Amino acid sequence: MAEQKPPESAEAEKGDSHLSTLVALLIAIVSVSGAVVTWRASVSADGAGDADVAGIRATINLTEANTLATVNGYSDYASFLDYYKYRETGTLLEDEISGLTEDADEAEIAAMGKELADNHDLTTAASSAFPNEYLNRDGTYAIARETGEYVANAARERDTNPQPNFDEADALRAHTDQLLVTLSVLVVALVFYTLIEATDSKRLKYLLLVMGTGIFLAGLVGAFLVESGSI
Repeated sequence: MAEQKPPESAEAEKGDSHLSTLVALLIAIVSVSGAVVTWRASVSADGAGDADVAGIRATINLTEANTLATVNGYSDYASFLDYYKYRETGTLLEDEISGLTEDADEAEIAAMGKELADNHDLTTAASSAFPNEYLNRDGTYAIARETGEYVANAARERDTNPQPNFDEADALRAHTDQLLVTLSVLVVALVFYTLIEATDSKRLKYLLLVMGTGIFLAGLVGAFLVESGSI
């Protein structure tokens, strides 16, 4: 005849079975939650990397725009200086011709007239070698305005402001770090649930269950707050 277990022993085994089922369910929930947090941390880390790349690309664009603006600007400024030289030379020649006396040598007058005509041609050619819209009213050349407009036009065509990208990368990295902290809390909860099966003390089992559940809820709430941007 089969030996029957006392009612107290049967109830204890039934309670242990229910506890084991609950613990297994909680371990599964924590594992899934940890996987979701890991995925979100990975997405955030990838976003930080993309933002860094965008920031580097914007830095390159800005450097290129500044370099080309400087090269083009000073090339035009050199052309302006040639124009200025020919213009002032023409003014001096005109003053010299107008200052000649009536008994001046005709050959000298003719030579100076030819020089003035040649200088006029050079002045006209030089004036078309640079953008005249950057000439100031006082006859100087607005090189700063030209280079500034070049950089501004480049900024309209592509990103030349790296700082917002780097700020975004820093924010996403901080977001990733916070998610990893909450993941560590979930791992601690998982350890507590695992220890339940390693002890025979029912009191200790329930203590570990309560502590593990509290830690799990703290990690879950923390992950939610991080994802919602509350912290």
